[in-house]
Formats: sequence, structure tokens, C-alpha cells
Amino acid sequence: MESFAGQYYYQSDGTSDGVCGLFLIGLSNQLVEIDFTEFQVDCASGGLLSIVDGWELNGQVFPGDIDHEDPLDERFRTFCGAHKPTKIYLSSQNVALIQFRLPRAGDGFRVTIRFPRNPQPCNVVSLYQDGYYTLKNYGHKKNCSVSIIYPEKIRLVNVDVGVTVSLPEVAFDMETGLTGKCGTNDYVELMDGNGLDTGRMKPRLIFCGADSVTHRDEMILGCQHSVVRLVSSGRFHNSVTFAYKIPSDEEMASISPDHC
Repeated sequence: MESFAGQYYYQSDGTSDGVCGLFLIGLSNQLVEIDFTEFQVDCASGGLLSIVDGWELNGQVFPGDIDHEDPLDERFRTFCGAHKPTKIYLSSQNVALIQFRLPRAGDGFRVTIRFPRNPQPCNVVSLYQDGYYTLKNYGHKKNCSVSIIYPEKIRLVNVDVGVTVSLPEVAFDMETGLTGKCGTNDYVELMDGNGLDTGRMKPRLIFCGADSVTHRDEMILGCQHSVVRLVSSGRFHNSVTFAYKIPSDEEMASISPDHC
């Protein structure tokens, strides 16, 4: 895993025919730019290299298929031989992956990695185990998630979901406060699981509404992967601000063994 811009070089010694990966991650408000300057991957020996828009691990992908603007098969680009990368690739979020299998000694590649700014971050993998984050839909119809690859304790700070309309001339009154009766269009999920795909995770809490509380009860997400997911219809300017940190050993001990 690498989070620094610069050049990366790999050359095979011919001792392995397994698949390796360079996991790239920027800050939450960045994208990943991939530019190959050298490329030697032999097709006949079984060599290949793939660029993944997102992260893939053990057959699971983040962002999940239902949360990404492109179909899953269009997010994987595979190359070898004369069919080599000829353009600069830009991810849709702050993570990307270069997967490669190079069984022939001497094969390899050199790549320049940059992290340009993303003015409207949506799906994000957190670089840190704790912090604050505000997840927004910017008034668009889209699903956005913050992925934290740790068990986490989540505390809500500010919620405005399904309340502030995108078109100012279309206004209506709604009671403040949070509710679990959100329908299917605009809501927040706190969820966890042991893989990357949010579609296979268990929702622990679903809510919507408007509230600003700095001392709300905290929820422990006790699996290997914690996610705050915002689903938006495009009718509202949705946002949720939350704090997250690693639970204590005592708090983790209180989680049921079959929780995940």
C-alpha cells in the first residue's frame, strides 16, 4: 500500500507466478492518477497487468457495484504485450489498484503516481484510524461511502438527510430530529463486515432527518471493515458529519463472537 506521489518500479525475478498488487490511496479529497512510463509484460508466459478503479481483495470490490457510476467490468483494464497502457488513468475516488502477474524474469513496469484534488469526494477509504468526516451528495443522485478498514466507534455530530431540498422553489416543512422511517431514497447506514463489498455487509443502524448533537450515543462497529454509507435520491442536499475512533479492548470484548 502506498500513499505518496512519485515513481514506482517493479521487476520480476521469475520466482513467482502469483498475483501481486500495488494498493494506492490518497487523502479523502484526492483522486489517483496512474501514468506508465515503462511496460514489459509478456503475454505468452502468462504475464498480465490490470488497473482497477477502486480496491479489490478476495473477490470483493470497493466501491461496490451499486455505488459506482461505472459497471464493474468497465472498472478493470487488463494489459500485456503490445497491448500496453497508452494513456493516463484517473480513478473515481481516493483509491486505485495495480494488480500484476509477472512469471517471466526481467518483466516489469515503471509508473508515475499523482494525487490530484477531487472537488466533490464521494466514496472514500480513510487513511487514518480516527478522525472526523463530512459525507455529502452535493445535491446529486448518488450513493457515497466512507470506508474505514478497522473496527470503529462512530459518533454522529451533524445530520441533514432528506430535509434540505436541492431546488429552493420546492420547499416543505419537516420536523427536526432523526428517524428510522426513511423510505428507500435518502438515508444513512452504519454497517460493518469482514470484506470490502458494502453489498455484503450488515446494516447496524439506518436513519435520516436533521439533527446537530455533539454528545450523541456512540455505536461500535466491531468487524474488520466499518462503513458509513449515504444513499441519496438527488432531491436533497444530504450530509452527515461523524467522528470515529478505535474502540477500547473492553468495548471490543462486549461484541458478540458471531457479530460479523
